[in-house]
Amino acid sequence: MERRFERFTVAEIHFAQEAWANAVVSQDVEELLSLYDFGSPEMPLLFKPTLANEVRSDEAGARSYFVGGNPRYPGDTGFLNKGWRSVTFHSARGPILRPGGLAYTDMGLYVFEPPTGPGVEVDYTFSYHKRDGRVLISLHHSSLVYEAPSNDEKASGT
Repeated sequence: MERRFERFTVAEIHFAQEAWANAVVSQDVEELLSLYDFGSPEMPLLFKPTLANEVRSDEAGARSYFVGGNPRYPGDTGFLNKGWRSVTFHSARGPILRPGGLAYTDMGLYVFEPPTGPGVEVDYTFSYHKRDGRVLISLHHSSLVYEAPSNDEKASGT
């Protein structure tokens, strides 16, 4: 089956980001997974989540990250189980339209608000395309924000 991509707008990406954040907060793994395009062997999803070392390219790997329980990924404890109260996207400069006009890439910082304590800042990169009337994530990479060592840590060598 041929995969046909459609043109779409920045506003549609903002809507998709809001849907992603709402699915995280509501702990709705099915809704969250429906926002990803798991692709085909020639064009798989590329998913490197924040609290994992492995890149995943299928629904089972993504599901495991979000809810845990897959023996292929024993380190997954379920990102959705952390009880996030909100997620806010802060784009660095995008989303940026890719050549050909059928995809956007966005990079920035999103902040996850836990049940207690300060927000957790995470760097992200997402790529999106639209297929069958739906904006979908085709690439997702996120990592904890790098914190440079303090002067005290530099002096002590830690």
